Amino acid sequence: MSTSNNAPLAIFLFVGAVSFNAIKDGISKLLSAEITPVTFLSIQYIFLMMILFIPISFFFGNKALIPPKIWLQLLRGLSACLGVGFYYWSVGFIHIADAIAVVFVSPLIVTALSPLLLGERPLGLKRIIAIIIGFCGVIIILQPSFTGKTPGYLIALCSGVFISFFYLLNRKLAPESPLICSVFHTALCASFFLLPLLLFFSSPISQTQLPYLSGFAILSAVGQIGMVAAFRLAAANVVSPFIYAQIIAATAVGYYLFGAIPDKMTWLGISIIVGAGIYIALKEIHLEKISN
Repeated sequence: MSTSNNAPLAIFLFVGAVSFNAIKDGISKLLSAEITPVTFLSIQYIFLMMILFIPISFFFGNKALIPPKIWLQLLRGLSACLGVGFYYWSVGFIHIADAIAVVFVSPLIVTALSPLLLGERPLGLKRIIAIIIGFCGVIIILQPSFTGKTPGYLIALCSGVFISFFYLLNRKLAPESPLICSVFHTALCASFFLLPLLLFFSSPISQTQLPYLSGFAILSAVGQIGMVAAFRLAAANVVSPFIYAQIIAATAVGYYLFGAIPDKMTWLGISIIVGAGIYIALKEIHLEKISN
């Protein structure tokens, strides 16, 4: 699917999307003691699959609903489940902004593994150094947490690892389907794994929780659709660096809902991770211009 050239609108939509995601994450933390990660995931992916079913069928035909390369699609769906599921689990232990900061190790892992797993261009010394510096930022965030909060940070780190495999599989499968169809296929394959798990790990939902969970589902879908629209309007390498706006949004949500602000060491780690990630993104843009 080709992209239009409207970078300002794309960036606006993308920052709005990650902000909606941060609010959705705030709801997940608010209910983390009562609702299991499997329940959150099922609400998120099944609702997304339902609202995308009709427009995809109408605009692309029923054949577009069937995922190509089904084994890779299932692997991507599983990676999404594990990545997002570990994230929802982690926010039951630590603040949202802290969890997101650790999860943002994923772009570094993608950059490190893409030459090996996707056959992309070799890293080069500067990008290797940026990756190492970024991982140092993760270690700085983890270090002050060697107390009762340690499991939450390690769970968030597992989330980042699985999300990186989700991103790698996205790149692998990108030529197979239009972007919105790819989102549907991920939700469909994720639901394949989640529905059996609901038999064992579902949570009873009360009437008082319904408004929160409805808001969670809507915010999740709007955020995902906003990201799809952003990548439709501008190239990925223009939009992707703005993913780090989610840390700002998560900090605002965490402060508003829980009075939580990351400490100085966490901010230092966040700054290092964001700096390394933005450098790598800009380097990717530069290298792409040279290759073209």
